[in-house]
Amino acid sequence: MSLDVSSRQFQQWIKQAGQLVSDFYERKEEGSVFAGQSPTEVQELLEESLPEKAESINNLLDETGEKILSSITNNIGPRYYGYITGGGNQVAVLAEMIKASLNQNNLKWHSSPVSTELERLVMRWVAEFIGYPTSSAGVLLSGGSVANFNCLAVARKIKAPADISEEGVYGSRPMTVYVSEEGHSSFDKAMDMLGLGKSYLRKIPVDEQMRIDPEQLEKQVQKDKNRGLEPICAIAVAGTTNSGAVDDLQAVAEICQKHGLWYHVDAAYGGPAAKVEGVSELFEGIEQADSVVVNPHKWMYVPFEAGGVLVKNPEHLRRTFSTIPDYLKSDQQNGGRTDLMEYNLPLTKEFKALKVWMTLKAYGADRIRSEIARDIGKAKYLAELVEEHEQLELIAHGSLSIVCFRYSPDGLDETSLNELNDRIIDEIETDGRVFLTGTKIHGKTALRACFINHRTENDDIDFLRDVVLEIGSGLNS
Repeated sequence: MSLDVSSRQFQQWIKQAGQLVSDFYERKEEGSVFAGQSPTEVQELLEESLPEKAESINNLLDETGEKILSSITNNIGPRYYGYITGGGNQVAVLAEMIKASLNQNNLKWHSSPVSTELERLVMRWVAEFIGYPTSSAGVLLSGGSVANFNCLAVARKIKAPADISEEGVYGSRPMTVYVSEEGHSSFDKAMDMLGLGKSYLRKIPVDEQMRIDPEQLEKQVQKDKNRGLEPICAIAVAGTTNSGAVDDLQAVAEICQKHGLWYHVDAAYGGPAAKVEGVSELFEGIEQADSVVVNPHKWMYVPFEAGGVLVKNPEHLRRTFSTIPDYLKSDQQNGGRTDLMEYNLPLTKEFKALKVWMTLKAYGADRIRSEIARDIGKAKYLAELVEEHEQLELIAHGSLSIVCFRYSPDGLDETSLNELNDRIIDEIETDGRVFLTGTKIHGKTALRACFINHRTENDDIDFLRDVVLEIGSGLNS
């Protein structure tokens, strides 16, 4: 007996589910950004035994609206400034519905020819969008952490001083990798999981603009060589998580070329700005990278998940990930087919490319770059508001769309200011009217606002400032 229902019934469910989505978007500017529920409250809302009997789908959709949509963090709304979380777009919502209905798995070309070829196409488009060679190969993964892992795995395989495929790294000299102190935590995880060891990830000091210091990078590489270690990879960050700083990509490229290192650029956040007028010069040198990570689900306004990997030489991906057991052999003559299972660790691959394709087709590269430029302008606007107010202090504002600031009334020492701003961060979450996160910049607790949401306007930014001042004043009274 099939789990399916009649076409008429299915259409009714789609209509009801669509109404839930439409209502959610209609209310996106209302109420709290953060629902403010405790873990216990959320658990109690959802707690129930395993359902053994069927439930009415109409009732189930009603329950979804009551329990799920009422408790969700509203990161599509204009007052969400946390992490590096894009607001998505409505065309991609349609793509996700279609994708789920098609249930494609493009592990092999013949298991989903359109899904495979569309992923190849959109990664070529992403390469073109950021100014990277379109002869590269790429895949879509869950996000930047997995994408960076994917690229470091390639760097290890290609640059290891011995063949590690059969015997592992045990017979090799310790391999070192280099990234700035502002590099993402995914590199620590990757070094651990790849067996290279976190102590061999060299954290290079940064300059006043929070960018990697090329002179210190050069010195550390040479020092490790002199010690008999094996430097294999240097990483430049094109848009750090903390402040949005962009490393000197050309300088890192030259050091990699000099020492024969794999050159990786983590552009998961900043990459889409690479050809935006006013900041494009920051990205000169990205085209020289052996690999790049750029996430459409960040600053290309695609909903989660869509993390992109680009590798200049496609054969390097195959050398790293191609393992073909008997049960996956097919098409002995090849015939121009590409099996994406040879380009990444996962075997199962959902149809992520559809929402990227529909987004780029619906809005066009020019419109998306225009929205990116607007986001950069919003960050500048907040920085100006902060500098204009005597009780606010600008801590960091790079060239992209992240602003770090703090509430800084007169009469408090650094320890007290840190404690006060830590409390403000906690209170902002409890308050729920806006959502932002905190970080540390040069030892100072900072409120961190990230602008990669096309729905945010200057009025929302004014509101953010007012909420911070209100909460800060209340806690300091």
